[in-house]
Amino acid sequence: MTIVITGSTAPFGRGVVEALAERIPVSGLVAATRDPSRAAVLSGRGIRVQHVDFDEPDTAASAFAGADTVLINATFFGVPPATRARRVAAAIDAADRAGVGRVVLTSWPDPEKTTSPLVADFAVSEGALRKRSGSWTILRLGVGIPDALARDVSWARRDGELVAPAADARCAAAAASDLIEATAVVLSQNGHDGQCYELSAARSLDWTQLAALASELEGRDIRYRRVEPDAYDRYLREQGLGDDLVEGLQGLYADFRNGWTGTPHRMLAALLGREPLDPVEAVRRRVPA
Repeated sequence: MTIVITGSTAPFGRGVVEALAERIPVSGLVAATRDPSRAAVLSGRGIRVQHVDFDEPDTAASAFAGADTVLINATFFGVPPATRARRVAAAIDAADRAGVGRVVLTSWPDPEKTTSPLVADFAVSEGALRKRSGSWTILRLGVGIPDALARDVSWARRDGELVAPAADARCAAAAASDLIEATAVVLSQNGHDGQCYELSAARSLDWTQLAALASELEGRDIRYRRVEPDAYDRYLREQGLGDDLVEGLQGLYADFRNGWTGTPHRMLAALLGREPLDPVEAVRRRVPA
C-alpha cells in the first residue's frame, strides 16, 4: 500500500503523516509538499518526500504515480476560492492520469448551511471528485473551528464579557487531533469508497458554555452578551480589525446562526472507535495560556 499525503508540511497534513506512520510502514508513505526543505523531519524518519505544486500539475502526476491512495488536502486558505478550486481540480486530474485507485478529499463541513462565498468552491471540488471513474471519499471537517471559538474565549477574558452575534447557535466543534486520527483511519482502511463523511464532535456547545470556560480560566464571572451584527461590527472595528477580517467573522457568525456545524454527527466516533473529545475541551486546548 502506498499513500500520498499532500500539504504534508502544514499542521493538518503533517499530523496525518505522523498518524499514518503509526499504522503502516513508512516505506508506504509519500509526503507531498510545495517546499521539500520544510520536510526534513519527515525525511529523517525514512518517509519519502516529493515536490508537488498544484500550479504545476505534472509534479503531482509524477508524485502520484504508483500510489494506491492520495489525500488531496484542500482545506488550505489564504488564496481566492477560485484558485483553490482550480488547484484541487488539477490534483484530481493528476491522480486520474497517474492511475491512482482512490482519492480522498478534505472538504468544508456542513456546506448546505453556509452562505460564505469564501468556501463556495468546496461544493465544486466535491462535484469534480464524484465524477472521477476511480474510487473516492470525501471528509467534511473543520480543523480550525476550535481556534475560532478559542478567539472568542480569549477576547472574553480580556474584556470581561463574551461579545458575539451568535444568538442561540450551537457548534459541534471537533478537535484537530481527532480529525487527523480519523483521516488516517480512512486512508489506511478499505471500505470507505463512495462515501461522504461529516466529521464533528458527538456533542455541541453554545456561547454560554464558552463564556463559562472563559470564567473558569480567568477566575472571575464572565457572561455571554448577545449582540446584533451591526453592534458586532462596531466592536470589531474598535479593536482595529480591517475590512477583510470583519467581513470574514460576520460571515462566520451568519453561518452559525443558520445552524452551520450545529448538529452533532456520529461518524467521527465510529471511525475513532471511541468518543471524540468534548467540544468545550477541544476549545480549551486552543486558548493561549
